[in-house]
Amino acid sequence: MRKPFVLLLLSLILLACGKDDEPKVPPAVSLVFPENNSECITGISRTETTSEVEFRWQAAQHAVRYELTVRHLGNNIVQNILASGLSASLVLDKGEAYSWSVVARNQSGQEGPEGATWQFYNAGSELSYPPFPAQIKEPASGETVTANQNNEVVLKWGGADADGDLAQFQLYFGTDAAALSLLDTVSAATESYNVAVTSGTVYYWEILSRDAEGNTSRSGVFSFRVL
Repeated sequence: MRKPFVLLLLSLILLACGKDDEPKVPPAVSLVFPENNSECITGISRTETTSEVEFRWQAAQHAVRYELTVRHLGNNIVQNILASGLSASLVLDKGEAYSWSVVARNQSGQEGPEGATWQFYNAGSELSYPPFPAQIKEPASGETVTANQNNEVVLKWGGADADGDLAQFQLYFGTDAAALSLLDTVSAATESYNVAVTSGTVYYWEILSRDAEGNTSRSGVFSFRVL
């Protein structure tokens, strides 16, 4: 009876050691710079139209490498770079809007969860910038949703402007992505809207953001289906 007990004890010890040796997944990364919804003026000019911007973030526990993702919000071109430290630099177009995020990886290459995505304008010769494209929150694009008791769905989004003069949102809505109709114009303080819907229908929507100087940006067209 003693031998099976010893074997069982050794197995449990080996199993526990194996779990301790497994690499831990890093947490979400906290971003530092360029700051969210800002104008980045620290870029080093490389050409008349480009400058080199340094991105910085905080260390994440268990991380040995970080992947920086930078997206041009105008044309959706994405740049990715791997870094072992807490910063990385990329050459970007001046006067353009970008978003960026960082994901940590452990020694086995496992990725941590996605953290925040920040956006900024890379400084150029502009004295005024358009608003950042509105960020669609709900429904997520392609999502299937259920209408409420009033046969309505709540549209939710977020807006920002580096100059701080965001004035209004124009909501475009319809069942034809190529021919959306203006649904309503609301103030910059409004970031949700109830729309009447019909079951079994796919809807498309887009937000146009406008600032006090008349500069505009579009969110792009998103869709959802109603059960």
